[in-house]
Amino acid sequence: MSAVDRGGGICCNGRVLRGLGLSVTRIYRNIVFLHKAIMKKIQLTGLALATLAACAPAWAQSTVTIYGAVDAAVGKDVQVIDSQIQSGKIGLQSSSRVNLQDSYLGFKGVEDLGGGVKVGFQLEQKLDASNGVADPEGAFARTSNIWLGGSWGRLMLGRSTTPSYNAMAFWDLMGAGNQSIANKSFGSVGFNNLKRQSNQVSYRTPQIGGIVLEAAYVPKDENQFAGLNRSKVDLGATYVAGPLVVGAAYNKTSGLDANFALGAKYQYQNIEFASAYYQSRNGAFYQDGTLRLVPNAVAEVNGVTLGVKATWNNFSAGLDVARETKDEYVVGGVRFDNNKKYTHAVVSGVYSLSKRTQAYVNYVRWVGVNSYGIGLSHSF
Repeated sequence: MSAVDRGGGICCNGRVLRGLGLSVTRIYRNIVFLHKAIMKKIQLTGLALATLAACAPAWAQSTVTIYGAVDAAVGKDVQVIDSQIQSGKIGLQSSSRVNLQDSYLGFKGVEDLGGGVKVGFQLEQKLDASNGVADPEGAFARTSNIWLGGSWGRLMLGRSTTPSYNAMAFWDLMGAGNQSIANKSFGSVGFNNLKRQSNQVSYRTPQIGGIVLEAAYVPKDENQFAGLNRSKVDLGATYVAGPLVVGAAYNKTSGLDANFALGAKYQYQNIEFASAYYQSRNGAFYQDGTLRLVPNAVAEVNGVTLGVKATWNNFSAGLDVARETKDEYVVGGVRFDNNKKYTHAVVSGVYSLSKRTQAYVNYVRWVGVNSYGIGLSHSF
């Protein structure tokens, strides 16, 4: 019999139908088996993913941030030319004393190790906003460190700001920024103590009762001053009680005199008052009148600062004055008293265009020489 009838239908006998039934049954059983196997695989995979998800916080809580600032001003700044302090020429200023802050690019990262312990790093490269040139001192010469911290405090290794400078920045009316008159008049708590120190091992306590202590040590073979390897100890302490901030700073390089400072700042409504006492040693000395460097002379300066700053909405204005109470220098073991004790000052006005952008004007008078600038600063 033909498998196809004249009407175009399919004609099958009983044997063929039974064969087809067995084939369909086998196919169905195979599909069911395959389905169960797939579901079992999915369950195992889901369990593995859940296990990974439970373990993920041990290494997934890591972040890296790119940040920095661009600050440029039109004005003039004091310069040292041929070992003599001179008034600069009007031009574009970057990372000078008439700017609010340095221009720089930074990278920082934090990883949560669990148990309240974190590890982090910080790298910063200073830039010249006027021409885009990087800091000639080297890549990340501004900041380069790694730290480990927790509820017990923070341990940091590498180049960073010093504990004494950090304390000073806490009470200084200008935040020890570029235009800080205290920073220029008395150094960063000592003329040989820069804002940042390489090869530094530092520890900072958590805040306890408003008190934070910070200490740092630089090994002898890692710290150079005046061409000699010298070890260094640096200390800072701050206390906060509501509107009152009090701080103390101390540092000593082996073989040199110690530097120290005491300061306080108080805020009443929209007005801040700040004052401090400094004893700064180991600086270069420039002769009164000529402002020319005296070879082999070491300056010893004591002084006080007194300032006030007021804020109205987006605008703030401040005046900070530094007065020398002692100005001496030593040459070959012989001490000399400088005839003139200077009064230095800074006047600063800042208008916040946004949370990150500020327009400003700064006027600085230091050793009788005027500097000023009108600029724009943006942080990101």
